[in-house]
Amino acid sequence: MERQVDSRTYVYDPLRPPSPVPGCLPCLELAAQRAEARFRCDSSAATDANVLLRRHLGEAHEQRV
Repeated sequence: MERQVDSRTYVYDPLRPPSPVPGCLPCLELAAQRAEARFRCDSSAATDANVLLRRHLGEAHEQRV
């Protein structure tokens, strides 16, 4: 029996990096910091950017990420 997931249901996955909200400058800046850190192979800085993005999403966009 297949389990169907409603496309409107948000499934929290702590291993998945947070996604920026389109058009939100702070989100996009944090995503750019993360991309640059990944380019430099700096996993610590990439993790820091993810933490800051999750915090911003929770505070500014009321998302649980």
